[in-house]
Amino acid sequence: MRKVLIDWPLTPYTGWGNYGIQLAQALMEHGCYQPVLIAPNDRTSHCDLHWLAALDHLESGSESICRSLQEATHKGTLPLPTSSSIAFSPLGNVVPPPRCQAQHHVGVTFFECSDFSKQQLETLQAFDLVVTGSRWNQSLLQQLGVSQSQLVHQGVDTGLFNPAQVPKLINRSLVIFSGGKLETRKGQDIVIAAFRRLLQLHPDALLIAAWGNVGNVAVDTIGYSPYVQGAPKEGRAQGIAAWLDANGVPDKNVWVLPCVVNRQLPNLIKQADVAVFASRCEGGTNLMAMETLACGVPTLVSANTGHLDLLDMGMGHCLPVGVAGVGCVSPDLIARYGRDKRGFWGETDPEELLQCWLKIVSEKASWRRQAQQQAAAMQVMSWKASMKRLMDLLKQLESR
Repeated sequence: MRKVLIDWPLTPYTGWGNYGIQLAQALMEHGCYQPVLIAPNDRTSHCDLHWLAALDHLESGSESICRSLQEATHKGTLPLPTSSSIAFSPLGNVVPPPRCQAQHHVGVTFFECSDFSKQQLETLQAFDLVVTGSRWNQSLLQQLGVSQSQLVHQGVDTGLFNPAQVPKLINRSLVIFSGGKLETRKGQDIVIAAFRRLLQLHPDALLIAAWGNVGNVAVDTIGYSPYVQGAPKEGRAQGIAAWLDANGVPDKNVWVLPCVVNRQLPNLIKQADVAVFASRCEGGTNLMAMETLACGVPTLVSANTGHLDLLDMGMGHCLPVGVAGVGCVSPDLIARYGRDKRGFWGETDPEELLQCWLKIVSEKASWRRQAQQQAAAMQVMSWKASMKRLMDLLKQLESR
């Protein structure tokens, strides 16, 4: 059985972690591959039981190479030679070389910075296959000469995220779901500015904020926004809630979720009348936006970068905002992420969000009916479809 290395932590708390779990499961189901896990993995009770059982087996078979990798890292003798058939590496705004040698090297990338150095491009070119997560990532790499790149959208678990109805237990004039780790790129400051204005018209409105930032990655960047004051000291729910209160969003109008795994979200998402993702940039298609669409919730998405793939599907409940703001993001807000000389990033006017919410609040029932009818279109974006595409690419790679 051919060994396949996966070099990032597998955890249900992050997009990368979920991708890795789906990849490992697809490799096992394929039957010809043995996943080898060379980074730490989550084993909490939030993991599916069948996955934990598989993880016992996978980690047992990965112990030897993990020890060798630790020794090579300590001695500074990377990359580590292995007999593996394929090695998967995570790539993004940073493009590190593989830590282990294998017969074939595959990089999986979701990037927001559109400027690559000569060294980064040389590293990308050294991969046998670069898997991109959105059309704009794919198009840019092709333009830069990375001809071995191939588009494979991330998937959504349609067994969990689907339009099956659940009891509506949260009753407010408008319930809004907003997700994504708290940072400037994700645009939560825009949502906050619009929500403050909504409260003047609908004082009982509720914002469900799934904004937990595991590791506090770039959480301080939110403080550079003109719409908010300061930034929470850390990306946990308690700190975010206190910061929101100081920024004019009272506790009674917001529910800041703790860091949760995505299998805990479907029934909560279905409590919402509308979802919103005002991201200034998305390297992929935005997994949480895919999940709200699959649940049959009208979803506002900023019309830039990876979100365009969702908008191009023509679903009536996937609604564009910020069309006029593409290329208009302040360089100060982008600085921590690199540069955007090509003008891919986009800015959304809070007033536009407000007007969309007001339109939905007056016709909630009809919007929900339409969204539930349209949600079936997300079946083509399932993890099953995504991983089949990836397994086909691996088969082609090995047949060369």
